[in-house]
Amino acid sequence: MKRIFLILITTMLFFESKAQLYNWEFGTTVGGANYVGDINSSFNSNMDNALWNQFEQSFDFYNTNFRIGLLVRYNLSPRWTISGQLNFTSVNGDDKHYSNPRNLNFHSPLREFGLMCEFNFFDYRTGSRQHRVTPYIFAGLAGFYYNPKTEILDPITNEIQSIELRGMNTEGQGLEGYDDAYSRYCLSLPFGLGIKFSLSNYVCLGLEWGFRKTFTDYLDDISKNYVDHDVLINWAGELAASAADRTHELDGMEGFYHSHNVSRGNPQTKDWYNFFGITLTTKLASKSSKCPGMKF
Repeated sequence: MKRIFLILITTMLFFESKAQLYNWEFGTTVGGANYVGDINSSFNSNMDNALWNQFEQSFDFYNTNFRIGLLVRYNLSPRWTISGQLNFTSVNGDDKHYSNPRNLNFHSPLREFGLMCEFNFFDYRTGSRQHRVTPYIFAGLAGFYYNPKTEILDPITNEIQSIELRGMNTEGQGLEGYDDAYSRYCLSLPFGLGIKFSLSNYVCLGLEWGFRKTFTDYLDDISKNYVDHDVLINWAGELAASAADRTHELDGMEGFYHSHNVSRGNPQTKDWYNFFGITLTTKLASKSSKCPGMKF
């Protein structure tokens, strides 16, 4: 009797796992990423309208970088889906693109893991003949790693080298009365929209555009004010002082450094980054794999 009971339990679990597989989709996402922050065309021109300036910059794709990621979805119903993404990309910005005399630039790797909730405007099932297309919106929470860097002429060795800007304390981090060094790990709020197409019984193709509002203003290592050049040399060294204020590298500006507390960035707004591209997912089981009587 015990053996029969165990066989029944095992059989039920097997069919239940088959049914659950029908709700899962696994795949990849490929596309681009771009940065939105203190390096922009409106720096210092209209600080009161900073949020609108950042929104406009979201549509400036000059600094787009390649992005690739992994994607998993669990379909709760034809309208609601939970998804997770692991993305690999980089972001960058350069004042020279906007002719900003500040002359700062950066590039950074970006690794993100996010969990999102998707809402389909129409009933949708991958593999369905009746519900094959739907636009959708999504929102969620993500964590990401970043590490802004730049290439700069070392004033001591007179050689170009790549440096990690966080370690330079370019805005006086660690000095008395200044902020501590920022973390290279941060949270963001992803949200956006897309459209899904069921290509076959197993395959879903999608187009997606998502915004990421971060909780840091140091994605580009720029946020607040300049620190007195001599004070920064004494605190962090000549290389750090050169990385903090690079106007002196421009022709005709040799030897120029900004005064203490002159605006270096805009602390009124946090930095953003955006993702866009194509998603391709596949199911591991078709509807026929479900146990009779089970509903999706």
